[in-house]
Amino acid sequence: MKDLRDDPRVDGQNKPAVHVSKVMDVSNPAAPIVELTVSARVKPSDTDAVKQKLLDKAAMLVGSGSSERLGAQASR
Repeated sequence: MKDLRDDPRVDGQNKPAVHVSKVMDVSNPAAPIVELTVSARVKPSDTDAVKQKLLDKAAMLVGSGSSERLGAQASR
């Protein structure tokens, strides 16, 4: 969230937010799988760049190979 809040393309008056929108699998309490909804107000011309930055950061945090899955889900 800090990276998103610090991005100059994100409207500073409307703070970005992240919410758990769906719990998919909690069978492994150490690594539950959840669906997150991220919202941030940006100019329409910056939407794709900000979304890609967020996907890249998420992929880095969850490990290699995840960026393709995250990208496919974000395009839905």
